Amino acid sequence: MSSIDTAIHSVLTGKFEVPQDLILPEATLESLDLDSLALAELALALQEELAVEVQEHEATKSTTVAELTAALAAKRTAAGAL
Repeated sequence: MSSIDTAIHSVLTGKFEVPQDLILPEATLESLDLDSLALAELALALQEELAVEVQEHEATKSTTVAELTAALAAKRTAAGAL
């Protein structure tokens, strides 16, 4: 598991009390019972944890865990290339 996967799982299980077995790549954030306020909190928590900015469109109700992971991985790669 990458550091991004670990951070996402840690925030979802710790802050939002999402059961570990529900955090699957194809799970949408909405299916994990995250509402609009929770999505904003998730974005802030991941920004703090990973030191990358999470845009509003990157963490929507229809975003899957895999899509969020890929978006954050791309940002970290781009940031490392600067």
